[in-house]
Amino acid sequence: MEATGYPGFILYLILLFGIPLALTRPFRAFLLVTFILAAANSKAFTFTRTDLLGPYFNAHDACLLVALAGISPYILFQIKKIQVPDITKWIIAVLLIGFVQSWFVMGGTYETLRALRWAINLPVYFIIAATMVDNNKKVRYLLLALFLGSIVSAVEHIVFVRSAIEHSRFSINNVGEFRTIAYRSPGIWFLLASLVWLPKFRGIDRKLLFGAGILFAISVVLNQTRSIWISSIAALPASFLLFKNRMKNIRTILIPLMFIVITASAMFLLPHITREIDPINIITERLETFSDPDIRYLTTITRISALEREIDAWSSGTLILGRGLAYFMPLHAPNDHIAWGHLGHVTTLAQLGLVGFAIYSIYLPFTVVTACRKLWRHNSYEIKYFGLLAGTTMIASWICFLMSDSFLAQHATEGIIFGAAWRQARLMGTDKEFMKQTSILRTVLIYRANS
Repeated sequence: MEATGYPGFILYLILLFGIPLALTRPFRAFLLVTFILAAANSKAFTFTRTDLLGPYFNAHDACLLVALAGISPYILFQIKKIQVPDITKWIIAVLLIGFVQSWFVMGGTYETLRALRWAINLPVYFIIAATMVDNNKKVRYLLLALFLGSIVSAVEHIVFVRSAIEHSRFSINNVGEFRTIAYRSPGIWFLLASLVWLPKFRGIDRKLLFGAGILFAISVVLNQTRSIWISSIAALPASFLLFKNRMKNIRTILIPLMFIVITASAMFLLPHITREIDPINIITERLETFSDPDIRYLTTITRISALEREIDAWSSGTLILGRGLAYFMPLHAPNDHIAWGHLGHVTTLAQLGLVGFAIYSIYLPFTVVTACRKLWRHNSYEIKYFGLLAGTTMIASWICFLMSDSFLAQHATEGIIFGAAWRQARLMGTDKEFMKQTSILRTVLIYRANS
């Protein structure tokens, strides 16, 4: 299906309401941006543009501008100290090196600038969230913004599928025509985290959360994306091991049981919501890509080719610093059957070298999971659950990147979640105590002293 954006006035509304709000009520503007990013179709946001600037300014850029305007008083008037974690410094440094490499090879093309613009989302939103979410109370509001945005995203996804079926000239049996991964809201992470542990939230009924979980599950099924399905299932036992609930060992039995109940409920309700689609056919069709040799070849050859070509590109270039951001754009051809950039950890290695791989695939997950495990010991249920949510988000994302996607793409919401978790963990103890757990340099020194 042809990519289209939201109506252009949406972009102007974001700026019209967002900028004044950011200058007068920065945290509320931050929550607004969080809600919008969680709710929006990310691909449609990319194509929501102005006639004046075209592809160089879209709805994603408008949200980032509002978020940056929110912390501008912090910078100009030194109201509060801007939080710039070490991990973000490393990420920004390696991204700039990769950008300069691409600039020398490709010049200042749209592809060169776009690669940096996409990748910079994660560290910039990490910094913004670490600065904004500076007390426990704000975590509750952040959770609510993410949760409500996820509900809107799931509903919009269902409406999108229904509309696509009604207006399509294709057969309604060909559900692949309506496959989209653009509705990747935090809903799936809420669902996974709640399966591991679900406390009683102030003002939110558990029945509401259960209903929202079914809605999130329906959206995941409609995504028709194997990497999301596999990483979600694999993230459950990993999250359970890292965030053990010592109070109730019976959760070991309840996790698969609740997973089955929610999945079955989603499968039962989906035909009543979108009568033309049979969820069994969706799952069967996607699973055939594993069982049928011919289909499996067609669906895996692009990733196998990408693995071979990107490893070859990395090994023939600068091993330490990689080939540069989006180095493969001049090599890309419409029918080359190569899924460039799909294997997240491999493409990070190829683009940013061993340094980038160590930062993105090792240091960043270690920093985030360490912070989240610290939040798991918090007395507040909201903080405890947020730590679980952020940790599960990182685990699921890391596993997913073995098959598809990477942190070099648009990942603003993840940056917000990780940054807020990092700040909350830092608030639990002194800076020195927290930095002992997250400093690579200190880890190396300790290792050398013991060896």
